[in-house]
Amino acid sequence: MKEKLGWYFDRLRAMSPEEIATRTSLAIKKKIWQRRSRWISPQPNFHEVNLIERDSWDFPNLELEKINEAEKENLLREADRYLEGKYTLLNFDFVEPEIDWHLDPQTGKRPPLEFGPNLNYRDPSLAGNAKNIWEKNRHHHLTILALAYRLTKQEDYALAVEKQLQSWIKTNPVPLGINWSSSLELGVRLISWSWCDRLLRDSSVHTRLFGSQGLLWSSIYWHQWFIVQHYSQGSSANNHLIGEMAGLFITTYLWPVFPESTSWQSLSRKSLEQEVSRQTFESGLNREQAFSYQIFSLEFFLLAGLEAERLSDSFSPTYKDWVKRMLEIIPFIMDIGGNLPQYGDGDDGMALQLRPINSSRLDWLFHLGRQWLGAKVPLPSINCGLLTSRLICSSLQDEVVTVESPQGSVSLDDAGLFVLASQRGQEDEVFCLADAGCLGFLSIAAHGHADALSFTLSVGGVPIIVDPGTYIYHAEPQWRDYFRSTKAHNTIMVDGVDQSEPAGIFLWKQKAQAKVLSWEEKPEGAILLAEHDGYMRLKEGVVHRRSLALENKSLEIKDDIQGNGSHDLEWRIHFSPQCELSLKDNSCIVTWSEGRLEINLDSQLEWSLSRGEQEAGWYSSGFNRKQMSYTLSGLISANVPISFSNVVKIG
Repeated sequence: MKEKLGWYFDRLRAMSPEEIATRTSLAIKKKIWQRRSRWISPQPNFHEVNLIERDSWDFPNLELEKINEAEKENLLREADRYLEGKYTLLNFDFVEPEIDWHLDPQTGKRPPLEFGPNLNYRDPSLAGNAKNIWEKNRHHHLTILALAYRLTKQEDYALAVEKQLQSWIKTNPVPLGINWSSSLELGVRLISWSWCDRLLRDSSVHTRLFGSQGLLWSSIYWHQWFIVQHYSQGSSANNHLIGEMAGLFITTYLWPVFPESTSWQSLSRKSLEQEVSRQTFESGLNREQAFSYQIFSLEFFLLAGLEAERLSDSFSPTYKDWVKRMLEIIPFIMDIGGNLPQYGDGDDGMALQLRPINSSRLDWLFHLGRQWLGAKVPLPSINCGLLTSRLICSSLQDEVVTVESPQGSVSLDDAGLFVLASQRGQEDEVFCLADAGCLGFLSIAAHGHADALSFTLSVGGVPIIVDPGTYIYHAEPQWRDYFRSTKAHNTIMVDGVDQSEPAGIFLWKQKAQAKVLSWEEKPEGAILLAEHDGYMRLKEGVVHRRSLALENKSLEIKDDIQGNGSHDLEWRIHFSPQCELSLKDNSCIVTWSEGRLEINLDSQLEWSLSRGEQEAGWYSSGFNRKQMSYTLSGLISANVPISFSNVVKIG
């Protein structure tokens, strides 16, 4: 009880007086909704609009397109697995011949069918891994089944979509259960339904689902209504708000059949226009300091923008410019192997799935960005992602744009990200990404990690020194704490505590402030000098200052711990699971199939290797994934100030 009260206190501290008033008003509304006995929606008005004629979308003539046949085959294989009741959602495999919309297949937990907006999905004893349940209910697998129908005209796929939607409506009455607890989930599910509508239009099931007496209209109305009543605000207005408004915008434009449709269109459009700049740095990077949400938010902005374009009611040029920036910045923080950064939280969330589940997240976005905005992003090889981009907007063709590969080191000051690179774009590229930015977005910094002055390193496009990732949110609190902690990042921990003080799984009570002192680009490298004050809160506070200096194939890491008193210091770096490590004297040898490097270690510290231990030696390549890897640690108890120097020599 004390811990719970502490969380409420810290959460209130993160809110403005206006947000507290808004949430108080919402709590009163929820009490009224909870007592409501009947949820009857208005009848959709089809007299004034023919939805199919109004929608300019049409299925592309794939025979005229250079579609990657392997993508098409993988997509159909995925659909066939769904017909057999075999699923892979958030990297977890399970079998459900009759899908159970309320079951977490990983933990076996099934939250109660009670008033959804008040259901405590954060409690793993009640809901297990809530993300697993929500992913199932985002209905991405139904868009794949619907697309498989449209590609093959085999009615089995369409009938499977109908059967599952009938089951969903029956077992998810408004507004009961976990699937009515988060407005973001309503927004994503609406987008999936909009594409089921399009892809099933000439099937035998379409009229029963989306005709004038269709099964889904009442639930569609309440999805939209709840988003309007319950969208994310204040300290929670991050990617959730973007997803909520994108789902509302896309479906009120596609289905303007309810009395409130016009006003809801206006609300969602205005919000998206505001959020695209509010949640994005000038450089184009997402302010949540979590790269996975860069992609997630970009998908929503792109889909909403193209929906407006389709109906000749475009977003502003400013909106398009921000979306273009979000696309064009991505190649600057990718290595030669195409590896994306993994800093901050990542939950593999998608706004829409019209591609095989294990295919690239970027290819279809790059196609659409080039086609719609003339974005200077690489043209994906062998036409990967072309099927998805043509499905979304077949009228667009690739713009002829000159794309120059990023050269040398890059400073992204607003986000506090710095690329130190040598031989950039060549097969022996050395690529170091360093973090000297803020913890995260808004007062709760929900998706940030305690990783100030951390860095990663890839060699020749192979990740070597890595960010260990996220692994999980709700179900295993001890692992949630570990993967976002300072000890799980490539930096220094002082006195066994995190740089920033956590207060909940998506809440930080005290945040380290990083400051860049200098940045110098070199012909084949760069030097970054930065510091953070996260440990000034200790009784005898200290400041951690770090210099990263890359020159050709040598990376020197100098750390200065400034302050007073005696402290326990731990220097850590984490390695990709493909690396083998050996430690001898003051040298660490790292090998992988393509190469080798040596780390000359500071003799002041006591060095050790960990692999698969309680709080070291783990790596997560995606949500629900965790595997053993090596962590190199150097320990010392010493009076400060003190300095260390460790040098990575790449062979």
